[in-house]
Amino acid sequence: MKHVQRLYQQITNFLNAKEKDHRDVITWYDGLEADSLIQQMEQEAIQQRAKKRLFDAISTESKRFNTKRLYRWSAAAAIFLVGGYFVWNSLTSADLATVEQLAQIQPAKERAIIVLEGGEEIDLDQLALNESLQIGETIITKDAEGKVRYHNAANGAEKIQSNSLRIPRAATYQLTLVDGTRVTLNSESKLTYPSSFGVGDRVVKLEGEGYFEVTKTSEKSRFIVEARGQRIQVLGTKFNVRSYPQEDSEQTTLAEGVVQVNLASRTTVLKPNQQASSMGQHLETRTINIDDVLSWTKGQFSFDGSNTATVLQEIARWYDIDITYDRKTNTAQYIGKIPRNLSLDRLVELLNYAELSTKAVVGRNKRINLIIT
Repeated sequence: MKHVQRLYQQITNFLNAKEKDHRDVITWYDGLEADSLIQQMEQEAIQQRAKKRLFDAISTESKRFNTKRLYRWSAAAAIFLVGGYFVWNSLTSADLATVEQLAQIQPAKERAIIVLEGGEEIDLDQLALNESLQIGETIITKDAEGKVRYHNAANGAEKIQSNSLRIPRAATYQLTLVDGTRVTLNSESKLTYPSSFGVGDRVVKLEGEGYFEVTKTSEKSRFIVEARGQRIQVLGTKFNVRSYPQEDSEQTTLAEGVVQVNLASRTTVLKPNQQASSMGQHLETRTINIDDVLSWTKGQFSFDGSNTATVLQEIARWYDIDITYDRKTNTAQYIGKIPRNLSLDRLVELLNYAELSTKAVVGRNKRINLIIT
């Protein structure tokens, strides 16, 4: 182990040595075009020179080591360094996306996947209104109102079970729960709910973003949304919950009625146009513009001058692309709204028009990455 540690230190010393020891290798690398083909003979020649120089630099200080073993280590290290440079070049190089490539990427569409208790997944595209689908002993039916119900295949009795509705990236979905509550789910969200509400509270769990229009029941049972740290209680109201696991904070925003938001031992009651925002154990309430918060349900991306990074991540989910934007070094902020029904090429045009300079590149796995500067 000590020999290995010493070898690593010697490699570091070599790499920090004067440039003349390895300038020609680095110059050769830097002169490569991003899309050039590396000839095998050239690559081997460079590897051999790198191995020899690295071995010479190390062996002058390492006479007491076994020469053959040391040569094997230095050769492996040189190959690793040379190969690593090529890999680094291939990972960091990317081609500019064409207008045609961007035009092929369309905005999100209605799509949802039901995840049953046993883990089976059903794409709801397979289930038309007033049609049924049997999975094992369960018959799943989507009625004319879009409500999904579950029945026992043996006797036709309604079956109560916990299910999850998963909304992938580049998708959105609106469903009606069995109590009549309407839920609109944003991209990359997940709602866990029972197939039928029994007596007592109606409890659902949300990951991501959802807009709820809760129906009052004759029993006046509470409707409860559990979203990571927050627990939202209502009787009948309209509100939005945003709770993505990738984001530091979560927000509950009230459009109509009254809701109570609990976070650990803290509680706040919201009135319309108020938002409860939490980060860790900290919970605060503020007045907001409800139209900005609900713009996603109305087919718009809404920039308010301070939320550029957040909206850009919404765009990434909406189109299932990657976006690179550093809010620390990029001070560009935009105020305005952009329609969500655009193909990606038109969206890029509008971002550039809004002075959010956007370069689209094709990265690894052929994914589009928008670099905002």
